[in-house]
Amino acid sequence: MNIVIKPFTEEMIPEAGHLLALRHKRNRALLPLLPTRFEELSATTQAVETLWKKKFKNGHAAYRDGRMVGYLLGDFTVQSWGRCGYVYLPGYALADGEKATVTQDLYCALGEDWVKQGVFSHNLYLCAADANIINAMFGLGFGKERVDALLDLGTAAIPETETPPGIMIRKAGAGDSDHLGSLSDVIMRSLSNAPYWHPTLPEEWEELREGWAELADDKEWTVWLALENNEALGTVGFRPEQENPTSLLVSPRTTYLSVAATKLKARGRGISTSLTWQGLEQASKDGFDICYTNWISPNLPASRFWPRFGFKDVAYRLSKQVNPMISWTRTG
Repeated sequence: MNIVIKPFTEEMIPEAGHLLALRHKRNRALLPLLPTRFEELSATTQAVETLWKKKFKNGHAAYRDGRMVGYLLGDFTVQSWGRCGYVYLPGYALADGEKATVTQDLYCALGEDWVKQGVFSHNLYLCAADANIINAMFGLGFGKERVDALLDLGTAAIPETETPPGIMIRKAGAGDSDHLGSLSDVIMRSLSNAPYWHPTLPEEWEELREGWAELADDKEWTVWLALENNEALGTVGFRPEQENPTSLLVSPRTTYLSVAATKLKARGRGISTSLTWQGLEQASKDGFDICYTNWISPNLPASRFWPRFGFKDVAYRLSKQVNPMISWTRTG
């Protein structure tokens, strides 16, 4: 029997939760660092329900012979670069044995909703284990934009590293606000270059600097600094990652490597490597089992750096930009 696509409704949440639990179990067979709790129907049903409670949600489900065999749930938000639609990791599932063309059809329905609402930046978070769905989305014009990765700290071979000559590495603390603030533009400037060309509006620069500076006094964070002649050249920062109803990548005792930057003039001296290994070693000593991080895949220095430490891809954000001219050129 042919697939029937229907608008998602609240009554469909239990069926979607069932599909998500089965999907996550298949994903964990290939990526065992994923959390176990989302193999349970109660957790996946709550995850889907949480998504469905968002204010600007859209969703569709696929049925075959009266049984749900796939769904796609998204929401949209307004960023400085435009209205953006997102499908998060609990926002999709496909029954075992179904072809990824079903997910393509579901995206056609969801994407049409977004376009009608003036949402032209489309973003899908997909588990790296779902290669068939990822390839199907590539066929619809999506590209890989972000990588989410996990590192098993219990098995990681953390080497002894020597601090580069002339560099002092220490934890950041009170009085280091200016040091951290001076590094706040490193990632922004890297992302603005080829091959990503991502803009950060000038009015956001100061807010970004203030956010980095505040980490010096935030007790939740463990931030490492590399200094030379009292100038901050690099940093890495970790904080505990909290479990929540939709965090399909987060297990208990996970630390998030969220901040990392080295000034361009200081690269090639081993500063970032020393900072990272020291931070990972301390995270392991502090009782964390897993380290989570993510990076923009067109940020070539990051994409070539983080896998060296043993981080394994577990999810991707695929992105697609729709030409907004479609809002006035289409006649049918």
